[in-house]
Amino acid sequence: MSAVTAPLRRSRETAPDPRRHLHVVDEPVIRHTLAYALVMIAVVGASVFGAVALNALAAGASVEARALDAHVSDAERTYAQLVADVASLEDPARIRETALELGLVPSGPARFITLERNLPADGAVVATERPGATQDPLKPLLSVER
Repeated sequence: MSAVTAPLRRSRETAPDPRRHLHVVDEPVIRHTLAYALVMIAVVGASVFGAVALNALAAGASVEARALDAHVSDAERTYAQLVADVASLEDPARIRETALELGLVPSGPARFITLERNLPADGAVVATERPGATQDPLKPLLSVER
């Protein structure tokens, strides 16, 4: 079996007949130009309206962002002023002057007190026995365990 191509068929309208100067035309296609124009006007109008609406929203957001930036800069300025006020209030020279105005006097030389720990909880036995008093035999044991 072999495949053979079929010959091309020629249509009748390939060459116009020179004897006939008239030929048959198809029915004119009804074009709905008014409907097309209205649809195009609606599409263009919607796109223009959308662009204007988006531009208005962007402008509103820009105004709000600018107001927030102004508020942030005011808050930063106030914070810096408050930090400076706290630093001036913590100044040791100002505290000394205020203390002297209130009638406080400067302290003398520093003294240190050292305490000896002779507590029963540390394992030391207190040597304050009264003659004739009976001592509980468990008391030293309980105070050592604490």
